[in-house]
Amino acid sequence: MTPKRIVAFALAVALLLAFGYVETASAQCAMCRTALDQEGGRMAIGFNRAILFLLGMPYLVFASVAGSFYWKRRKAGGVLGNESPAK
Repeated sequence: MTPKRIVAFALAVALLLAFGYVETASAQCAMCRTALDQEGGRMAIGFNRAILFLLGMPYLVFASVAGSFYWKRRKAGGVLGNESPAK
């Protein structure tokens, strides 16, 4: 199995697990849920989405920086400078 296939398989498994536990991931503390459900639930949905958005941003920023660093190193010829940029 090639490294690309292993990464693709790992991503697929992670996505399936993430979508399998949506209800668990969107749970809040009892006090927050009670306070937010008084508005008919619309505010609770927005609150959940905001929490998930803020939770995902550090990972997105880190992945962008790491991907940029990897791409620049690959275009420069590798870590030691003696590898070809594209194989």
